[in-house]
Amino acid sequence: MSNQPATTLLKVASVCLLSAMTAFTANIASAQPADFTPFEVEYDVGNNMISAGSAKLQLAKQGDEWVYSLKTTPTGVFKLTGKGKIQEISVFSATSANDKLELKPQRYTYRQDEESRRSVDAWFDWDENQLTYKRRGEEITESFSDPVLDRLSVTLTVMDELKKSNFDSAQLQVFDNGRVKTMMFSNEGTEKVDTRMGPLETIRVKSNTAGGSTRHTITWFAPELDYVPVKIEQYKRDKLVARLKLTKLSNRVTQEGGAKPYSTK
Repeated sequence: MSNQPATTLLKVASVCLLSAMTAFTANIASAQPADFTPFEVEYDVGNNMISAGSAKLQLAKQGDEWVYSLKTTPTGVFKLTGKGKIQEISVFSATSANDKLELKPQRYTYRQDEESRRSVDAWFDWDENQLTYKRRGEEITESFSDPVLDRLSVTLTVMDELKKSNFDSAQLQVFDNGRVKTMMFSNEGTEKVDTRMGPLETIRVKSNTAGGSTRHTITWFAPELDYVPVKIEQYKRDKLVARLKLTKLSNRVTQEGGAKPYSTK
């Protein structure tokens, strides 16, 4: 059996979560310290025809820094191919100023099936306002003026922004797949969604890359679950490519103390 469906779906899962986590991020320094807590979310990855794998999103404290990770793993018959394993890790610092929390990514890594040609490593120098990244054997350094985040470290600001404000559209500079992109988002209102935790009222968000794109993502955020995304769908030319549905959640809503410590296993 070809591993292409599983690999494609699991790669799309990463893109879906990028779009979900960058929605509503209008201000990088907007998160309140009291709202900064660990969590862990698990999703089923598939579409209308197959279930190809699972995705786990986790935030945990590690020394003076925070680690945010996304792991996607093939399941069922797709697991036999040995392909489709993806891991992304963002290490960032969090400082408090004027009762607000400022998140600054320090390092970012992307790995897929241990293939070096797909690996991405990035380092953020906030003193010089420079981003250095290595991809396919080439190392590039770029300067930035606007705040730039990697595709994972924006999550906490996103959830906090959802709690505090509600607006029609937003945009953000995000380092993704070896380049900085401008992501655009629009609020499409509220919608009730059936989940494993029962029917939930959600906020529906559409997102896509600025400048025109054949792809767009729809994300459903649940205020009752601390604004965690409960469903994410990505479309290409208006055809469903992949769907992520929440299967398990561990945060301050479901259990005191948040998720378990970070693990590389």
